[in-house]
Amino acid sequence: MKSKHLKGEHGYIYSQKRRYLLASIIGLLIIIPMYLIDRFVLLEGNVLLLITVLLVLPLTQFIVKFIVYLPFKECNKEVYTKFEKLSDSLVCLSSLVMVRGKKTLFYQLAIVSGKEITLLIDEKKSRKEMMEYKELVEKLIRPKGYSTKVRIFNSEKEMYSYINNDLSILLNNVNPSDQVELANILLDNAI
Repeated sequence: MKSKHLKGEHGYIYSQKRRYLLASIIGLLIIIPMYLIDRFVLLEGNVLLLITVLLVLPLTQFIVKFIVYLPFKECNKEVYTKFEKLSDSLVCLSSLVMVRGKKTLFYQLAIVSGKEITLLIDEKKSRKEMMEYKELVEKLIRPKGYSTKVRIFNSEKEMYSYINNDLSILLNNVNPSDQVELANILLDNAI
């Protein structure tokens, strides 16, 4: 198992949760004793208090990032592997969290060909929410000059069936550089 997962790889969400939780705990273990020493042992000067206050800022960033990742769960490893094995010509991305304004959107899986971006979201999402997810991705790729079709599925079986049946169409005359650029657009906009 890799020690650090890259954005878009399976295991990224888990590694980020673990990383920020560990950083938060270590930060608290450093800050609390420093504050207590400053308050109850050192009666003169506030040097430790100043250092403690300065350390609280990065600690809160770690805590907030942990809280942002907390509600999201990776797609099943077997599901990710099944989609990844469909074709070496498709780019398969896992666990993309995108924050836009007051909305946080989570894509469990993204399959990118040069002609289409196919996304898997939570099964509990309504039709209206599915359209919001689709519109977000379209708003990301349109300004870059891509008119790539975006499909959203909330069922892993339906998405697998669609990709498996239409694979030859998805891969027909695909420009690999466009495919990589589309995948990078998604990765650049994910946290």
